Amino acid sequence: MNFFCKSLALALLVSLHSSAHAAAERRLQIGFATISPVIAPLWVAADRGFFAQEGLEPELVFIGSAPTLVASLIAREVPFASTAGTAVMSAVAGGAPLKILATINNRSTYDLVARPGITRPEDLRGKRVGVQSIGGGIWMQALLALEHLGLEPVRDRLHIQVIGPLPQLANALEAGAIDVTVLPTVFSQPLKVRGYPPLTNTSLFALKETVEQSPQLVERVLKGLLRALAFIHHPGNREAVSQMLARRLRVDQRGAEEAYRGALEMLDRKPYPSVEGLHNVRRLLARSNPRVSTIQVEDLIDTRILRKLDESGFIDALYSAHGAR
Repeated sequence: MNFFCKSLALALLVSLHSSAHAAAERRLQIGFATISPVIAPLWVAADRGFFAQEGLEPELVFIGSAPTLVASLIAREVPFASTAGTAVMSAVAGGAPLKILATINNRSTYDLVARPGITRPEDLRGKRVGVQSIGGGIWMQALLALEHLGLEPVRDRLHIQVIGPLPQLANALEAGAIDVTVLPTVFSQPLKVRGYPPLTNTSLFALKETVEQSPQLVERVLKGLLRALAFIHHPGNREAVSQMLARRLRVDQRGAEEAYRGALEMLDRKPYPSVEGLHNVRRLLARSNPRVSTIQVEDLIDTRILRKLDESGFIDALYSAHGAR
């Protein structure tokens, strides 16, 4: 069940105030906050030279917490970042000048996976829910999955526990340190085979220097990611993408194939942000942070550069060239 469709936008973001002029620089850091198939366009763009085609030499930096990653971006420690929309919207509610430029993924294929013995939603009452960080994408996905099952953290005495990145969450579930969490299929499938029941399905942000000051840089980053998306969707690149995922995710070939299928399901060919999804994020965040409810979702989005590339035929030409179906 794809209950999470268009509820958690993974997007390109930009800080609206910066003294740096990144458009003139080839080298830049791109941070990311999760080890998941949804990050595949970032990895492919770097590994296959699509960023290099745009004159960029990125260093990919893993920062395993979405709020920490957004804070690093706001502090100009990294000019671009990959994370989920929850931490970004919280930062905007606190006054951070961010803009969403593109959404790589508007739907989720994550599983809500429980330890053996938990087979019904009511079995989760009073149990421990593992997340990567409070306010991050996994946290939001877990809350949405639980909401879909009719559960509410306070009423049903759910204990939210911060564990760490996805591999650590899978290990914690298997070790009995938590009772339930959300995982992409590359991590959930081996557990399901061993009797860990999935209860339901669930999901790059790039923080930009200034759109006004550095639109050329934003366009080059977008082009690199769009080239990577087209490469991933081309059936003839299945083996190359799977090998990259095996190395990046540190899984065997079977796991890499599962991750590849998950990436195809998750990744949008034309990465326009979902207003509906952002409204869903705002609704859930507003429960704990009332300031979030004052955010105008449409004001978070700036797709001028993405739309220019689309209307110029750049995106369609990529898929025609790759023959992606």
